[in-house]
Amino acid sequence: MKPLLIISHVACSRPGYLCEYLDRHRLPYQRFSIESGEPLPSPDRLSGLVLLGAPVSVNSDQAWIEREMRLVRDCAERNIPVFGICFGGQLISKAFGGEVFTASTMQIGWHPVTITEQGRQLFNGNPIPAQFTAFEWHEDTFTLPAGAVPLFSGGCIGNQGFLYRGCLAVQFHPEVTEEIVREWVARYEACVDNPTLCRQDHNAILQDLPQKLTAMRQMSDNLFYWWLNQVNPTHNPR
Repeated sequence: MKPLLIISHVACSRPGYLCEYLDRHRLPYQRFSIESGEPLPSPDRLSGLVLLGAPVSVNSDQAWIEREMRLVRDCAERNIPVFGICFGGQLISKAFGGEVFTASTMQIGWHPVTITEQGRQLFNGNPIPAQFTAFEWHEDTFTLPAGAVPLFSGGCIGNQGFLYRGCLAVQFHPEVTEEIVREWVARYEACVDNPTLCRQDHNAILQDLPQKLTAMRQMSDNLFYWWLNQVNPTHNPR
């Protein structure tokens, strides 16, 4: 099996629990940092592509964003599955004609996410719960590209995920670990100073954190399992 490529955009946005899952099931992967300035690998060398979050907008004029969108489109043309998380999901949206824009409110903390009817049909036989609590941290949101299948929805920010041409995009963060959550709360303390309905403060975020992560990982395991079976249908990591 060719390796998965996991692209990070800043040091504090790490694959976290996704790598724990891949290591546990002995699935090969490579990590790539946009900050390295090195050229992106050819899609021919990859079995799948994962795009992590970033504290910048997909609409900023940094040259690597267009290069990354080109890689996403190239992977889709070659039927190489792509998984985008937060910024990565927004990038998938824009790569295929969707719009990314500042949401009416920041969404930070633990929030309910619901699977759409289309999602229930797509995940048929995969035990992803109809509703789960996911960790969110984002200011932008996206529209769905024409023809995309809506998979997840939420209250504060409606569009929480979709599938388009083998590209799975989610707005929430199934990859976070306790270390990552605590680091973000400390690093971006100003974002959690004044809580609102959609933006929790650090106390609410960190309360019962291990239990919240354990509950989310039941969903994350099944989401990773489903996507990895698109990467390699002959492999059963369970």
